[in-house]
Amino acid sequence: MNFEMDENMSDEDEDLTYEQQRLRRIQKNEEILDTLGINQAAKTLANCLQKKTTRIKKNKLKTTTIEPVKRSLRIAHSSNLGVSYYKIQPRRKREISDFVEKLNDELAIKEPVNDFHKLPSQKFVDVLRSLDMNIPPIKVTKSSIQSLAIHPSETSLIVAAGDKKGKIILYNRNSNIQIFIAHTALVNCISFCSWDLNKLFTTSYDGSFGCSDITKNTFDVIYRTKQKRINNKSNSTTWHSEYERNFLIGNDSGCVEMIDLRKQNKITNTAWCHEGSVRTVQCHPLQKHYFLTSSETGMVSLWDIRSMTNKSINAVLQFKHPKVLTSSFFSAYGNKMISTCNDNNIRIFNTEQLNSAATIPIKIIPFMSHLYYNDFQAKWNPGREDAFFMTSMLLPPRAQIFDCDGNVLHDLISEKMTKRFSVIEVHPTQAIYVGGNTYGHINIFSTKKQLI
Repeated sequence: MNFEMDENMSDEDEDLTYEQQRLRRIQKNEEILDTLGINQAAKTLANCLQKKTTRIKKNKLKTTTIEPVKRSLRIAHSSNLGVSYYKIQPRRKREISDFVEKLNDELAIKEPVNDFHKLPSQKFVDVLRSLDMNIPPIKVTKSSIQSLAIHPSETSLIVAAGDKKGKIILYNRNSNIQIFIAHTALVNCISFCSWDLNKLFTTSYDGSFGCSDITKNTFDVIYRTKQKRINNKSNSTTWHSEYERNFLIGNDSGCVEMIDLRKQNKITNTAWCHEGSVRTVQCHPLQKHYFLTSSETGMVSLWDIRSMTNKSINAVLQFKHPKVLTSSFFSAYGNKMISTCNDNNIRIFNTEQLNSAATIPIKIIPFMSHLYYNDFQAKWNPGREDAFFMTSMLLPPRAQIFDCDGNVLHDLISEKMTKRFSVIEVHPTQAIYVGGNTYGHINIFSTKKQLI
């Protein structure tokens, strides 16, 4: 194109300098491009590319993973070689301290429902009916959530979750998510310490019972079972319960062991309670020398701690069930006991008087189960003797709160909730229920003004 223009160059152009001729050619080329619409098309394409590269990304919760490094027993000056210790080495120390500092920075629970679990029955139901998922589901782990605990703080919502891979996840409404790689197998029971709320206790199918300190960023394996099952297979810890700064640890072998955290040789008592796995263990809320166990043999048993020996122990009471049990728990004052059995029935017993009459259920409540799901656990609302809650197989997915006659007080259901809960817990004092599912999400139900 430039060659043809040079042949047809006018006499005026011949009088121009070389630079002027070059500029004249550039101008004529631009005019031709404008005539053909090529310049406009180039500008449109450039604008489209710029919009794609400057697209705003969605804000996501930042997750920090903390891996354990084995602590030297020699440096720790420990002579108990049967117990292993782990210390969390944070990859990002600033983020860990931020997590702890933000626990009290601002109110996550804006308007608490005071004494929720102690409200009169009708007022309690009215508050239940006002609960909804006011925030969308939160992805806290890639694995299935198997256990939950809610910190008793009435200002900050802090949820601890144990997953199928052995991780402990801390979610704080004011901060990011912290993940502690603590165990090597499913975390089946998790609880905050009653005398030091910065500590978190966990049991796992890897056979260990451990303590995490969320301020010091440490995890210590306090106990590892040495008992063997009847078939000589490896044993696992299944549940734990506090007992006057000690702990009762349930085992897959059918044994319950008492752990004293203040002693170097921590196992103080052992009792062989069942021929099969202990599913749950719980101390009586008022008569602390009694503890309750449920087992895979279909037996709920009441035991006296004072009779614990290395030999067999005689049960104070036994509550027979036709199939495998998943749980049994006392109510707030121990006047009732609730059990969940794989015959698809919840049973309520009157344990106000601990005699033979207490072993006969006063109410049997059927529930819908699933062939592949046997993890249902009915749990009492803390502080109450007349209401319990559990997850449900009904569709759409939900959790339900019942009275002792089996009447549904409220369905925890929402359009935002798309998956069934594998586990559910309630805040110790507030009207906040948290459910976890097999996809690693937690779902939070609260009043509209509690969490904003």
